[in-house]
Amino acid sequence: MKARQLTFGEFRLDRANALLWRGTDRVLLAPKPFEVLCHLVEHAGELVTKDHLLDAVWAGLHVSESSLSVAMNTLRAALSDDRQTPHYIETVPRRGYRFIAPVGVAETVAAEAATLAADSAVPDDTPERRRVWRVGRAPALDGIDRALQKAVAGQRQIVFITGEAGIGKTTLVQMALERMQQSRLAVLHCACNELFGTREALLPLIEALHERCRGPDGADLLKSLRQLAPTWLAQMPGILGEDDRAGVQQEIFGATRERMLLEFADLMESLSTQRPWTIILEDLHWSDFATVDVLSRLARRDRRAAILVLATYRPMEVAVAGHPIRSVHEDLQIHGQSTEIALDRLSQAETERYLLMRFDSPALARELSERIFARTAGQPLFVVSLVDHLVAEGAIIETAGQWRLGSVEAMSRESLPRDLEGMILRQIDHLGTEERGLLEVASAAGAEFSALHVAGAQERTVLEVEQLCEDLVKAGRVIAGAGMAEWPNGAVSGRYTFQHALYQEILYQRLAPARRMNTHARLGASLERGYDAKAQEVAAALALHFELGRDFVKAIHYLAAAAESSARRFSSRDAATYLTRALGLVPLLPESAQVGARLKLLLQRAWAWRAGGDFVRSIADLQAVVAHAAENGLLREEVNALVDLSRFCLYVDRRQCLPYADQALAKSQAIDDPTFRALVQGNAANLRLMLCGWDKNDAEFCRRAAASMAGATDLSMRLRRCALNMVLEYLESNYQACCTATAEGKELTRVVGDVYLYVLYNTVEAFALLYSGQWGRLRSSVAAALAMSERNVNPQASALSQVTIGWLQAEAQDFESAARSGQNALDAQVEANPFTFFVGRTLLARAHTGLGDLASARQHLDAIERRMVLAHAPMESLVVPQYLLCLCDYAIAAGDLEQARNSATRLREATRAAPDRPFLALAHWALARISSRTGDTKAARHHLAQAHAIIRRAQLPLAAWRVYDAIADFYAGVGEAAKADRWRQRSNSVTFALAASLAPDDPLRSAPLLAGRGPVQMS
Repeated sequence: MKARQLTFGEFRLDRANALLWRGTDRVLLAPKPFEVLCHLVEHAGELVTKDHLLDAVWAGLHVSESSLSVAMNTLRAALSDDRQTPHYIETVPRRGYRFIAPVGVAETVAAEAATLAADSAVPDDTPERRRVWRVGRAPALDGIDRALQKAVAGQRQIVFITGEAGIGKTTLVQMALERMQQSRLAVLHCACNELFGTREALLPLIEALHERCRGPDGADLLKSLRQLAPTWLAQMPGILGEDDRAGVQQEIFGATRERMLLEFADLMESLSTQRPWTIILEDLHWSDFATVDVLSRLARRDRRAAILVLATYRPMEVAVAGHPIRSVHEDLQIHGQSTEIALDRLSQAETERYLLMRFDSPALARELSERIFARTAGQPLFVVSLVDHLVAEGAIIETAGQWRLGSVEAMSRESLPRDLEGMILRQIDHLGTEERGLLEVASAAGAEFSALHVAGAQERTVLEVEQLCEDLVKAGRVIAGAGMAEWPNGAVSGRYTFQHALYQEILYQRLAPARRMNTHARLGASLERGYDAKAQEVAAALALHFELGRDFVKAIHYLAAAAESSARRFSSRDAATYLTRALGLVPLLPESAQVGARLKLLLQRAWAWRAGGDFVRSIADLQAVVAHAAENGLLREEVNALVDLSRFCLYVDRRQCLPYADQALAKSQAIDDPTFRALVQGNAANLRLMLCGWDKNDAEFCRRAAASMAGATDLSMRLRRCALNMVLEYLESNYQACCTATAEGKELTRVVGDVYLYVLYNTVEAFALLYSGQWGRLRSSVAAALAMSERNVNPQASALSQVTIGWLQAEAQDFESAARSGQNALDAQVEANPFTFFVGRTLLARAHTGLGDLASARQHLDAIERRMVLAHAPMESLVVPQYLLCLCDYAIAAGDLEQARNSATRLREATRAAPDRPFLALAHWALARISSRTGDTKAARHHLAQAHAIIRRAQLPLAAWRVYDAIADFYAGVGEAAKADRWRQRSNSVTFALAASLAPDDPLRSAPLLAGRGPVQMS
């Protein structure tokens, strides 16, 4: 297959593949300049007006002519075309442009085109290529080649490239990539840039994926992201349509950091089945911790994958900062999951080889090598920079195409810089005042910067700044081109990068304190204007600039916004770190603003900790909110925090729930807001109902509170109303109304993104469906919740869903499956949550009792009693009836009828007040069984009559089949066979309906209760 390409001068334009070649070298162009070039070449010889170009290249966008000017400057720089004496693009004043070079057509075989990139490794004599160090490193390159061969064969490889600043890590990666291009590799290039300690979670990986999505094969990658890694796609909303964004948000509900780690590994492994992938992670000493987690997870997977990771970092900086990449590296290496290439300095022979390549003069190379090596000790960046310096100073000159020594003074030992820093300082000092000032401002913008950003801070035009930058790039001084930047407001400009991070660091150190502060303030204002309504996308950078620019109000605002962004990336740790920084700035605010800011940040951090499951720190922050609000007389804020404390303690220390709730209630009486007071009283009443059992006064308080929130629009208020109604209706066995409340609650939890709260609502709903006989609906609902929890790697939510399925299995008398579900769900981490512990252990006690394994059942019952007595952890009222019924069943099975009677009596008393009708009926059912075993026929008849009266008035199948079956046993025992048969048929009709509620292929239909073999009685 042949591909049509256009040629002009020494260039070849391949529009189909979005490539521009100069001979065998690829010329990198950003998308907009590339499209401008394509349009001009395709209309060669014609006048193309500015309006025509703007319409063709920026269709649908409102941009000014400056955007076109910037793109044209970038294009001329790439073509080395002079504006005054052009060879390619002629400017037609006030009208447009004309492409003036002859254009030809080349037909290239596609297979040959695929290998052209490999040819770009051939060195040429351009100034840019001669400046790049290309000597030595043969062993390192051979090591990378070996790793690549293993990776291509399906054995993933992690290679750490380590060494000091300027040792050549990036250059080695570039050399390796050039050698790899024949391997048809795809590359994901991630740069961890330094911005004075600001690190956004996963940003290097997200930016690299985003860039690939905008490339030639972006559609395929986008499809893979949609299928395999929607949590990552959600971080790139700009490449999705409105409908896609909504669909992705729905799909990632409840996502966690762990899910993101798994999805990235799944994505790369899937992509590597099509062709090998190389992932470049540069400068990991500046990376966020989440990116290190991704690398660690990817490295430890044992699935075959054609993936090579090249990761670079500076060991000294990692050791000083305590960065985790070193410990991850060491652990991977111990387990044989990574290799290290520790770069050393050049030898004198390699230094001489570089000089020979640079000047093509063996004699000059020999003469220079000893002096260069003696001064630089073979430090690669120092070698290159020193040679540049000598050329600039006239110590080495070119005459008639031959290089030779020039000024003797410039070569004297005293005149040579003593170290790399001194070398860079000299280079900077040789710049003009205008250039130096621009670069100093740029150093505060970061390792990469745009002319847009710097122009806004210098109060220059973008074109002026860009021209200065382009001149520096052409001269090969300090910075290099890095494509084009485009801001949300439609402005575009060239993007640049410092040739090495050391240039940025040294330039930044030259900024005096007052100028540094002013520079950061201006950079922050420039970036804020450019991003406008989308400023949150660069919140971390804005926070940094405003913090160093001492605009602490804005710094705190953007730190809070950066925390929100981290939370959306499921990184509660990073969110909390931003908020901790913000709290540190609060004392620098005007005194009148400090209290409100501190309270808001503490509360935001408390919820960030909670989202990450760190309830201890979350509670500590809420306690700080209470104390600070009390000190400053902010009663409503104090009460709200006390209410939150009362709820959070449910997961940590239940002894504190009611004291906090009562404290909030007492303090709320001084607030002249009846609705607010009703809410606080409803919270206390709700907790008492949950932890202490039914009380009609508490129930009434809850009803009033729920009624007061009937028209609320605030999400937290609506969620509280759902929780109040859910508990009330459940305890009163109004299961349909309970399910209505849980359905609304689940929808609201999707909005707030709290998957565990969603599963809590779903669990209560599932038990309501269990008791009302809607087992098929229960099955599908819990299965969906379990799948979502497992997909999101949420152990608490997964465990609760598994335990709920176990309860369905237990009620169907499939006790083996129920025991398995409980055992699979519970571990020490999961059981730290009291609710999961009580529900899960009660299930296991019930299942083992049903299996006749009374010893195991007793162990679980003992564990429950220890938790309640020793840890003072009260059991939820929602669980108590099942627990007491389980105690009764166990005691009957163990032959301890007195203990069984005590448990059944406790169950009757606990459920009579609400009433909890199914369990009140089951309490009488249990007492009837006990009476029958003791020969008290009259008492048995009485309790069965009581049970029947309860279930006759309501649809309570879970109790009904047991009661009907017990009545059948009773009549059979007194010799009334016909009556016994009728009641048995009624019992079987109930179990048949339960089976019919399940899907036809549900394996639970073969459980003992539902398989037509009749119920299995526990004796």
